[in-house]
Amino acid sequence: MKDKLQKNIENEIQKISSFLLSETFLIEHNEEFPLNNSEITLTKVQEKINIDFDLKLKTSQNPNEVTFKKLGFNTDFKLISDKNIFQIPARSANRLVGKSFVPTNNLKGEFGTIYSEKFPINSNSIFRLILNIGKESLTTIFLGQEYSCGKTHYALGLIVLEIDNLVFHVYRHSQKDYNLLVIECLNKTDLETFKNISELTLKSIGLLTGNWHQNEHFIFSYDSSNFENTETLYYESLGDSIISNQEIINPSEFRTFMGTDLEKRPLLTPLLFPEKTLSKLVSDLKEKPELERTVELLIEGNGISSPLIRCSNFHVALETIVGLINSENKKFFEPIKSTENLELLKGELQTIISSKKENFSELEFDSLVKKITYINTPFNKDKFLLAYDFYKIELPENLKKLLNNRNKFLHGKTPYKEGTLKTKMKELNLEADRIHMLVSILLLKHSNYKGHIKNQAAYRLETKRYYEEPDLEINESVFYRI
Repeated sequence: MKDKLQKNIENEIQKISSFLLSETFLIEHNEEFPLNNSEITLTKVQEKINIDFDLKLKTSQNPNEVTFKKLGFNTDFKLISDKNIFQIPARSANRLVGKSFVPTNNLKGEFGTIYSEKFPINSNSIFRLILNIGKESLTTIFLGQEYSCGKTHYALGLIVLEIDNLVFHVYRHSQKDYNLLVIECLNKTDLETFKNISELTLKSIGLLTGNWHQNEHFIFSYDSSNFENTETLYYESLGDSIISNQEIINPSEFRTFMGTDLEKRPLLTPLLFPEKTLSKLVSDLKEKPELERTVELLIEGNGISSPLIRCSNFHVALETIVGLINSENKKFFEPIKSTENLELLKGELQTIISSKKENFSELEFDSLVKKITYINTPFNKDKFLLAYDFYKIELPENLKKLLNNRNKFLHGKTPYKEGTLKTKMKELNLEADRIHMLVSILLLKHSNYKGHIKNQAAYRLETKRYYEEPDLEINESVFYRI
């Protein structure tokens, strides 16, 4: 039996709460820029995902001199106060405001990245990332383990990931009005590797829940995996989170959907998303850029309000994942399996075409040669169906039909008659949900997932039938087993 893991992030919470509420620094620049020896006050407002600054330059600058480059924001510099020394990396400033028509030495702006002078930017260390995830739990859909954080005990929700021989713990900790998500690596590694795997973990969770949390990250460094005595901090402001709730995994709803008697009802844990599958998903995203692009297209598509753009976005994602599966399993996708006889036939055809070369223009001849070279390449329509056949996924007819619409969306058209699109928004939204699910099926199967997947289109229809239209006919399932 595993020992219950004990975590504590009270020290980090205190540092986050008191981080740059208002502090004045002197700027130290290695080069002769107007910033050098100027006074700057930093303020971190919790509701904003950046750090505001008020800058008082040593000398006034004309409006045409007030640029990031001319002032010195495009290179690294230090901020020094009685309590702290921080490093500002090049191009951390993302906003700069001053007077428009007269010289001034007072400027306002924002920083996106700042870190302690002794933070191990270029050396290996133990890292822990903490971010605010609002009131979401996130980690309770996974087959994890119990743990305690501070004085709070959690019966479920700590996930152990193993990626490239590195062990990561992912868990949540409840505050009064919000939850924190913690991602920590128990092995020493470099900052870029830690940040990359943390980002891919958040994207993978975003794929499963529909919610990609970004906003701002606080990263702490430690000497050991005991996570004690942290004095260094790395702050980074990222883009806005995408909160769509377009989940594809919901163990609790799936258990209810199974409709078993209370005595026969399956335990919750077998229905949870496996840690090993999440580890493989993160590892796959790290190794295969096509998969990461596919996940980003799905998550970012969830944040788009236009169903037409969502459909197009998701079809591009489908094209991306099918292309990868095809490239990894070319033999399976070849329509002609008797390759020995095919090679003989291709040779004969090449000889015939070459003997008639003078009868064709150079462009025509090249086209014929390419046709023969790629004669064993499946048609696009077949390639998409074969991707599901490869994973032994039986698609219902309505979803098979949906795959045929890809060319229309990729060429700026829709399955509906011209001029009727505005009356088909509900149908188009449902179609986008189904395409999203089709892509998600391939993504999950690529990472060896076996379990349930939620069909948001059917879920929306079931909700509509329950609240608005009791006689609404629904011909698809809210959940599929894959």
